Amino acid sequence: MNNSGEAFVMVHSTSEIIEMFYQLAFFVIGTPINVFALIKTSRNVREGGVESRLVKLSRQLLIAHIMVLFMYGIWRSYWIYNIVWTQENSNLGDILCRVFSFLCALPFHLWSNMVAAIAIDMLCCITSPLSSYRTGANRVNWLITLAWGFAILCASPMSILRGTIQINDEDMYQCYPRTDVFNDDILIAFNLFHVITSFYIPLFIVIICYLAIGFSIRKQMAERRLLQDGGQSGQKTTNTKARFLRASVAIICTFLFTWLPYQVLALLRIVCISEECQEVVSKLNWLQAIIIASTCINPFLYRFGSEPKRSSYYCSTMDTAGSRSVRRSTTVREAEAQRVAAAAHRARCGGVEHQQQQQPTNLANPTLSPRSTRATVREPTRVPHRLKNTKSNEV
Repeated sequence: MNNSGEAFVMVHSTSEIIEMFYQLAFFVIGTPINVFALIKTSRNVREGGVESRLVKLSRQLLIAHIMVLFMYGIWRSYWIYNIVWTQENSNLGDILCRVFSFLCALPFHLWSNMVAAIAIDMLCCITSPLSSYRTGANRVNWLITLAWGFAILCASPMSILRGTIQINDEDMYQCYPRTDVFNDDILIAFNLFHVITSFYIPLFIVIICYLAIGFSIRKQMAERRLLQDGGQSGQKTTNTKARFLRASVAIICTFLFTWLPYQVLALLRIVCISEECQEVVSKLNWLQAIIIASTCINPFLYRFGSEPKRSSYYCSTMDTAGSRSVRRSTTVREAEAQRVAAAAHRARCGGVEHQQQQQPTNLANPTLSPRSTRATVREPTRVPHRLKNTKSNEV
């Protein structure tokens, strides 16, 4: 948008054209992937699959991804295409500007809050796995509720501090911070609040949780070495913990490496007010594209949802209402298998003893089979009664 003399000319810059292109490209690629992942997880649960707590939290991340792709791929691209916000009905344009500002901030707050919630859930699983059976489902529901609540709370000021601003004396408006109502100090303070609450506070929570997880795992490994516990139950617990720990670490590392460059840039934009610094920062706005691009990668980390008809026996795996019944049925099946194995062992032992008792008879008459031997033994019982009487009379 250029202002040459008194003429007001609107022209797209090269950076705006590139921004429109990659936002639309990410929307076309990422939206079907995220929608498919969301539908697949819902279908697996309806068909009786066991939804892990990690998958349940990841579903909220998929929702945040879809919101980001829609707001930036459709609405923001349309705004950049038009250059100005609106040319008609300033009241409606102001309302839409406030809604747009709120919906643009909401998914990013939700995204970072859910990553922090995953770290908190993993910490509870590692430090107290037994209590996770009883409180896991309720804890995850509370974490999701708190994540949405804080996301809405932190994004709400966007709808207050932003609005439509008239461009010079033209009948055109732009969606911009309300510099005519709020002074610079308030706007700077809110921008700092937005950056800290959308990234740095969740990152601090993640770091604290995983430091505690590391100390807890180290302590458990030391205790296991002292007890020399190498049983199947301990091995199963270790494998399940390791699997879910790797999945959560993958999600959190992706969040960290894709968000950190742009969030450092956003913080520099606030604290560095010199012209040289602002000029450098303005050339690095493309770093936000990395965050949007991660919405196309993350669903593959979530493995498109839960495994049907499968339950992990230990750690952070069960969160459905029927988790206890599934766990109980698994225990019953194991007990039945042990009883069958014991019965088979007793039958084999009994067969060996029976063969040992018949072995002398077989040695005496090696030409006879065990069946013929039993027939020979039972033969005197089939002697006619009259012969017995005759023999007795002779005596």
